[in-house]
Amino acid sequence: MWKKANIILLLKPNKGKQQPSSYRPISLLSCLGKLLERIIKQRLLLELNARNILPQHQAGFRPKRSTMYNIVRIERYIKSQLHHPMKRRHAAASFFGIEAAFDSVWHEGLIYKFNDLRLPTYIIKYLISFLENRTATVELDNTLSRLFTLSSGTPQCSPLSPLLYIIYTSDLMNGIPPHTEHGLFADDTALWTSSHQLANLNNRLQQSINEFEKCCKAWKLKLQPIKTELVHFSIHPRKKYKNPVQVKVEDIIIQPATSTRYLEVIIDNRLSWRTHQKQVETRIAARLSLLRFLNRAAIEPNHNIMINLYKSLIRTVIIYDYPVLLSADNKIWDRIQIVQNKALRVALGLPHYKSVDYIH
Repeated sequence: MWKKANIILLLKPNKGKQQPSSYRPISLLSCLGKLLERIIKQRLLLELNARNILPQHQAGFRPKRSTMYNIVRIERYIKSQLHHPMKRRHAAASFFGIEAAFDSVWHEGLIYKFNDLRLPTYIIKYLISFLENRTATVELDNTLSRLFTLSSGTPQCSPLSPLLYIIYTSDLMNGIPPHTEHGLFADDTALWTSSHQLANLNNRLQQSINEFEKCCKAWKLKLQPIKTELVHFSIHPRKKYKNPVQVKVEDIIIQPATSTRYLEVIIDNRLSWRTHQKQVETRIAARLSLLRFLNRAAIEPNHNIMINLYKSLIRTVIIYDYPVLLSADNKIWDRIQIVQNKALRVALGLPHYKSVDYIH
């Protein structure tokens, strides 16, 4: 029973029902099984951390690491290259997604890595048993599929799955040349580099991508060109170059974009954060409507409850990207403060003419 999953399919927002890719699979697993997996996960994590096995720049599903870790690294690196004291440099970053990442984990390859890392025998035996003979059924519109065997991948929604995926991909960046830096958050991967010359920048990034792609293929993982983004950072972002930066992924040419979304932060080719700030305002607008509705629906709104809702729904969106916005200009901060003041007025049920000093 602990190895059987009931997979329910949830339709993604604004997606057609006819396409299989429009659904997000959620595995319902045994609660007792998940409790045991969580215990094993903690013991495995202690072993990995004690021996410093996990990649330094893998920030996903690890204590004292967050999505901001690699975003700040990218921002600081690019800023330092664009404003180099000796000679300004071009910089470029490529952002990747791996197709069906957790479902593509090759069991034999993962078991090989357990042994190669010389994990404790009792943990290896448990993990082998954990991966073997797993079965699942799929439920859609109250219709249940036949029982089938899972021959690859790590179980969806299992506490152990993210850590097993990190172990499986721990050496994917070993072949990356030293001139290129990288960052990982589970299966979200970024490579970035710089050079004085545009042609050399292109060659450096392509060389690193080729090594990354080769290592992925060796471990039966496939990059998704359709989800690959390339951004060329320059102090002259509007300048048209005769030979612009472009790279190939799976033999498909990737052209540079003016901005990309990486770990819920929009990074633009100027590092101005204006596009990201507009996206933050859009996200907050919908949540403000909910706060207004709740405030009007209550006969006597409880201000403590409304403030807690403001903190959980709106303030979390505002403060998420504070570390990178430290380099933004004052106009960005002014816009953020305006949005925050508006949200506080709604939460406290105050009219728009109340002064900012009164709100704070």
